[in-house]
Amino acid sequence: MSASILNEQLLTQKTLKEKSQGLKANASHETDIKNICWRAFWTNIGLAVFKILVGFLEKTTGAMGFSQLLLIDGMTSAAIAMTTSNILFGQYMSHPETFDSQYPYGKGKAQYIGSLFVGTILSISAAIILGLAFKTFFVPMNLEPVGMGLSIALISIAASFLLILYIRGKQVHEHLEAKRMIKLQTVSIVSSLIVCNSLIFTGLLGWFFMERIGSLSISLLVVVLSFRIIKQSLDGIMDRSGGEQLEASIKELILAVDGVEKIYCVRSRHAGHNTCVDIQIAVNKEYSIRQTDLIEAEICKQISKKLSNINHVTTVKTYPA
Repeated sequence: MSASILNEQLLTQKTLKEKSQGLKANASHETDIKNICWRAFWTNIGLAVFKILVGFLEKTTGAMGFSQLLLIDGMTSAAIAMTTSNILFGQYMSHPETFDSQYPYGKGKAQYIGSLFVGTILSISAAIILGLAFKTFFVPMNLEPVGMGLSIALISIAASFLLILYIRGKQVHEHLEAKRMIKLQTVSIVSSLIVCNSLIFTGLLGWFFMERIGSLSISLLVVVLSFRIIKQSLDGIMDRSGGEQLEASIKELILAVDGVEKIYCVRSRHAGHNTCVDIQIAVNKEYSIRQTDLIEAEICKQISKKLSNINHVTTVKTYPA
């Protein structure tokens, strides 16, 4: 009997040690992800303000005294910044401190409502630029020097490229959020490359319609990003069922844990950025309370480890088989 108790104590100490190490590693990774997101956010905010101001004040190549290309490229940077802010919202809202008895599903829906408003404004602005490009597609323009527009586009490309190198140099570069940051900065590079090509063809060869083609291309890109922002915001506001596919994946993970004999029920629900799971399982009736607690802890650990979008496992209830 004493040997059994000793084994349980050793097993408990080992489990607690592994859990402590895992929490420290997760905290370090979360800090790195937040630092990456904040750098990406401020970089894109700076680029957006710079491009939009110069687009209005500097006559680069524009039929109406401003550059449609720089304006819409600035909106691309603004859309990327807003998408990054939504990722940051999720990082902060999924922290355990955001859960309490009054807010069991976390806090922060006001931020999602704000990003929904900004996403709507971006989509409307992109639609206006899109319509303007169609309207003035064949209207001749007075060609102005394109050096300023090219310089800003090259600065944007360099900033996005350096940010990608910074992210790849971090240990968390394989993390889902880090990969999303790299994809978003790649979109920024593509947008600025379109600006460069359009200005070169317009300024050097006199093909004025290339600016309109560039405006159309980037406008469509901003519209897509805006709809993504709106979708993320709505996902953060509304609660919905997790779905059969998610619950099937959770059941596979539960059955892979030693000691689980039967699954009575698995229910999942997306509550804003967080996914809450209720689990009811059967274990061997000979198991002690400590052994049952270890099984529950292992289930939560495996779910959090394998399914990155599961930020909060609500309850795991066990019954004798």
